[in-house]
Amino acid sequence: MTMHWIKRGAGLVAAGAILGVVIGCSRHDHAIEAGDHAGHAHNEAEEGRFLQIHVFGERHEVFAEHRPVVAGTPTQFVTHVTDLQTLEPRREGPARFRLRLGQDAPIERVERAPARPGIYEAMLTFSQAGDWDVALVVAGDEGEETIAFPPVRVFADAHATEHAEVPEPPEGINFLKEQQWRGRVGTEAVSKRKLVERLRLPANVTARPGALAHVMPPVAGRLFLPPGHPMPMVGDRVEAGQVLALIEPSLSEAAARFVEAEGEVVRARLALEQANTAFKRIEILAKVEAKSGRELQQAEFELKTAQARYDAALALQSTYRQVSTHLGAGSGATGQPAVELRSPIAGIITTQSGAAVAEYISAEKAVFTVLDATTVFIEARVPEMSIGRLAETRAASYEQPGKEGQFAAITGDGQGRLVFLGIQVDTVSRTVPLVYEAGNADQRLRVGQSVNLYVETDCVESAVAIPNEAVVEEGGRPIAFVQVGGETFQKRDLTLGIRDGHWVQVVSGVHAGERVVAKGAYVVRLASVSSAIPSHGHAH
Repeated sequence: MTMHWIKRGAGLVAAGAILGVVIGCSRHDHAIEAGDHAGHAHNEAEEGRFLQIHVFGERHEVFAEHRPVVAGTPTQFVTHVTDLQTLEPRREGPARFRLRLGQDAPIERVERAPARPGIYEAMLTFSQAGDWDVALVVAGDEGEETIAFPPVRVFADAHATEHAEVPEPPEGINFLKEQQWRGRVGTEAVSKRKLVERLRLPANVTARPGALAHVMPPVAGRLFLPPGHPMPMVGDRVEAGQVLALIEPSLSEAAARFVEAEGEVVRARLALEQANTAFKRIEILAKVEAKSGRELQQAEFELKTAQARYDAALALQSTYRQVSTHLGAGSGATGQPAVELRSPIAGIITTQSGAAVAEYISAEKAVFTVLDATTVFIEARVPEMSIGRLAETRAASYEQPGKEGQFAAITGDGQGRLVFLGIQVDTVSRTVPLVYEAGNADQRLRVGQSVNLYVETDCVESAVAIPNEAVVEEGGRPIAFVQVGGETFQKRDLTLGIRDGHWVQVVSGVHAGERVVAKGAYVVRLASVSSAIPSHGHAH
């Protein structure tokens, strides 16, 4: 909290209004005559002095101005109240001023509503000289909030105020409360926090293996639809096994393909039997060390390869057997045999060939593409020199283009996981692949999209930090704006350190306990380079 005297017209650095803020100043037109009510005649020097009070509560910021207070003399306290959640002025509702000297009974003054949005004009009378405790009580949805002021000095008479010590007002950029409200300017206390450096990597969103399927007909033929079903369109959601269309093949081609499939099964079965026999023989010889372990491994590999080919041949045979079974069944729209085109996975249709009903489709052409993007991969490449910096946890988050400063967790609360960190360095790029699996139920990510991947390193610091939004570029260097009074800001050059998501370390430029502009920093910056506003615009 701060309190200081200010001399009107003291020639502080001027500021301009921007972003819809009218150039110039919205005048309060306060008629503070602190002495007229009791017949005191203040001299010109005293008339030009004001005391400022600037304090923060949990929910509200309070900035009050008043002339020197004389015992028994009503003094107007022009009090600006800002809602810290909305950054707007308090527009309605009472405010209660509570005054107390020592252990005496408190005196209360209630202002039923602001005189103007955000501004209460309370006439407060202090019965005797001394340092008074003053608090503002503001009612809200969650109950009352009491915001304590620093002690208010009350003088015995006007003569005493002339000899009071007057500290210099803070120097900086004047930016009136009315302008702060319009520009939604908000500050945040600077504090120390634990920062974990994160390695920033360009990355791409890709489909998981098995989550992308091209639906292709096993044989060429004419395209038809199941009776009573419309043509599936791009954007339609389909289930695994759902019939999307029918293919009516020519009988001669279907028969030829079936014969080919049968022959392939026979050849694959013979190759599998041969590989199995060879493996058993070498296995026996290896036990008596007549064959090497390497030869046994090679035989085992060849057996597995033969088994895979045989399985693939059986699958192809099953497909063409379906065609053969339907021959003459009249399942197609024209009464000819037809093959069902089923979606192998659940997902969204992303492409459709555009083929018309009854159009001839070749066996090499995908009719539909189905994508399941509820879970996706985020793939990046880590420079060789940075691999050793990655933390043991490999915790990661990502940031989408156009949403800078908004980080979505992949691991931990993000329900994702590390899939793979490469074990081989690419000889050309000198990088290794890094792949994460990320939940995407809300379809926030698009396959093929570019994102920024942030991976935790083992560099951890307890450091003074400010939000990324508080850092503004000016002439290629980082700066921030510190609030040193209710309507006064200072520009500070920054030396930055490590970044951790929303926060960045400040090596020099601001200190713990100060308040930095975290919202609307560019508004204040534009005001700092304008000279359209006089040094202070309130007309008291």
